[in-house]
Amino acid sequence: MTRIYLTRHGETEWNRQRRFQGSKNSELTDKGIQAAELLAVRIEEINLDCIVASPLKRAYHTAEIVRGNKNIDIIKHEGFMEINLGDFEGMRWDEIHAKHGEVINKITENPFQNRYPNGENLLEFYNRVETALKEVIDKCRNKNILIVAHGGTIKCIESYIRKFKINTDWMGNVVQNCSLSCFEVNENNEIKEIFYNDTEHLKGSIAFN
Repeated sequence: MTRIYLTRHGETEWNRQRRFQGSKNSELTDKGIQAAELLAVRIEEINLDCIVASPLKRAYHTAEIVRGNKNIDIIKHEGFMEINLGDFEGMRWDEIHAKHGEVINKITENPFQNRYPNGENLLEFYNRVETALKEVIDKCRNKNILIVAHGGTIKCIESYIRKFKINTDWMGNVVQNCSLSCFEVNENNEIKEIFYNDTEHLKGSIAFN
């Protein structure tokens, strides 16, 4: 049995400012670092074989914290990077609407076909993440793996696991920073969800507020 855990990176400065991050980097906040430390405590007794992380700094930094004292490798995988938002990265939603209203409206209406300027569309993003997930499952049979990625990335994985089509409000409906999800894959590639977006380890701390 292959067991895969999922977490989203800790809160970043751009999360707090409500800026589109995409493939650009933003530093973890103190709250984000604390949440990652609490997750490290949560998984301390879990016997992980490896950690696979998006190479974007916010995810990789989170992976380094969450690893704690475990003597395991962190493997970078570009397939788990957040959606490439192109020219909109670093901008707030209101700024995008003010400067590129017509473009963002088209994307919002049909994110599957309309690309972010100089970026990806939702279909390209989903296919990239699905390919990466299948690769990890295939290469890590009968192991315990933690994937450290992004809200959009995990939404794509959720869609694959639960067999539903992502809808147009996908970006506003993602897991919490440093939450923990888990699913199992048997030898026939049948997937069983164990738990999803669990935040018990964060409750009662500043990281949950």
